[in-house]
Amino acid sequence: MKKFAAAMICVGMALPASSQNVVSETEDQYTRSQAARGEAIAAFRAGDLATALASMKRALDDRPTNTALLSNALFLAAETDQIDDAVAFADQFVALGLVPGAGIRAKMQKKLPPDIWQRYSSEFDELTGAKGTAEALISVPTEHQLVEGVATDGNGIFFLSTVVSNTILKASTTGEMSVLTDGTDHGVGSFFGIAYSESDGALYVTHGRVDQTPNMPKGEGQTGVMRIDPETGLVTGNWPLPGGTEGQQIADIAISPTGTVYVTQAQGGGIYKINGDNLEKLNTKKQFRSPQGLTFLEGGELFMADYGRGLWRINTVTGEANLLALPPTVSLIGIDGLFAHKGRLIAIQNGISPQRVIEIKLDNAQESVTSITVLAQNLANFDEPTLGTSTAGGLVFVASSQWPKYAPGGGVADGQTLTPTVILRLPD
Repeated sequence: MKKFAAAMICVGMALPASSQNVVSETEDQYTRSQAARGEAIAAFRAGDLATALASMKRALDDRPTNTALLSNALFLAAETDQIDDAVAFADQFVALGLVPGAGIRAKMQKKLPPDIWQRYSSEFDELTGAKGTAEALISVPTEHQLVEGVATDGNGIFFLSTVVSNTILKASTTGEMSVLTDGTDHGVGSFFGIAYSESDGALYVTHGRVDQTPNMPKGEGQTGVMRIDPETGLVTGNWPLPGGTEGQQIADIAISPTGTVYVTQAQGGGIYKINGDNLEKLNTKKQFRSPQGLTFLEGGELFMADYGRGLWRINTVTGEANLLALPPTVSLIGIDGLFAHKGRLIAIQNGISPQRVIEIKLDNAQESVTSITVLAQNLANFDEPTLGTSTAGGLVFVASSQWPKYAPGGGVADGQTLTPTVILRLPD
């Protein structure tokens, strides 16, 4: 799910590390970059595009693999006819294996010399091609709207969380589907991340409010995590954050090897764990942009995807948080789903183009990213892939949530038509 604006302005493909150059983003760099970005926005709004470009370039200098900043810089360079800069920024996209958004590509076509644009057009077409092979596991009828998360009990039963319908669905791969829990009965606005706990045989699911949540005015309701009986659908526990839903939203969820439940706060930027009757915030002392998926790897280390900054490793005892360094040919911006599969770290990136499922490979110390491998990209069923889970038969994920088709309040946006939500499986 795209939970904040990525831009200011309107298998087996491995991307390796460079032995000479690794990108590390410090807190000072992040703060400086954000300040420069703010100056660029102010200059753009004032109509001073030359200053906006100069400021955006400074923001990008500190965070060179941030595709949101790169998109803004490319737009401004094209708009101000700075062709050399536009070419340099376009080359950065190509090096990352990604392409700018459709609006920026249209600006490039208008502003770049025809021969230069044709070269990039061909490269972008190649980069956005479909990759990987997946099988349709479950098709969710359109009456169940905006499926976000998926979990399994390991015995062929899957559980799906919905944002607009505000339900937890129980489904099998043979076609049976039923509503397990209706959030309306419990004062819940929308369901998001979902996980099955082997420790107590229960479902844990996050809830809250977003713009697409129906029948819940801004600021009302609660956000937190619920425990649900997977057989009866009864709610057996609820851990809300104090203060309602204004400026805060509990988003995703992971369960530690010892059974402790951890959740991310997409708005407000934090990580919490269930401790007794409360949600306890980890004291990470770092500036998170928009925490999303999180998961545990073997050895008990917690990893968290920050939609706007990248991949963090979190020490759940001390709260120490480290943003992983990465190759200059890799961007981990725009990760929504993050989960472990048979010792591998899997991410779903929907905040970049093309949208993709990747494996993230780490060094032995788990301090930096060494490479990524694209497992699936731009497949026919992709329409805003979101969250996934590990199964014995492969990676299972929501391939077509269709977030962009929904308007505020949960209605279908003008000109949009919903299709059944497809749950895909990538076999091992």
